[in-house]
Amino acid sequence: MCPIRVYWHVMRNYDGYWRVKLTVTNYKFGTNYSDWNVLVQHPGFKMSPSTYSFNSTLLPSLGFEGDKVALFWGIGHYNSELPQAKLNQEGYVTTEILLGKDVKSFTLRNGWAFPQKVSFNGENCVMPLPDDFPILPSSSFIWKPNTYHLLLLLTVVFGSS
Repeated sequence: MCPIRVYWHVMRNYDGYWRVKLTVTNYKFGTNYSDWNVLVQHPGFKMSPSTYSFNSTLLPSLGFEGDKVALFWGIGHYNSELPQAKLNQEGYVTTEILLGKDVKSFTLRNGWAFPQKVSFNGENCVMPLPDDFPILPSSSFIWKPNTYHLLLLLTVVFGSS
């Protein structure tokens, strides 16, 4: 059982890369984690990610089918300590990661955008299977005005003058 939550949020999806926010939250009262580390397995790490507020390195992916593994840890005297949870306040550290896109393999379908495996300080954290991730809708609603809406708009504009 992990005493923390790893929040992985796809913030932006650009043509050549995508921006992810990684937040590690400590829910354990009375326990600070100094010199913490998070190990994340994700197919997007093949494209050499850039991390802003954490130290990071790519590790050899022995035993993982094609996915790269990245190790994240805090920067000394900045966020090397994951603070404890307090009453009505969570202890957390956060960073943003830029991941390059391989357009041949990139997809946001069926959980691909989320990590396949996460470990915190060497403890295996349970991740749901990719089939259990929410699926984005295949199309969006597009409002198309009809003649009635146009007449109503003209009435409001010219009726008030």
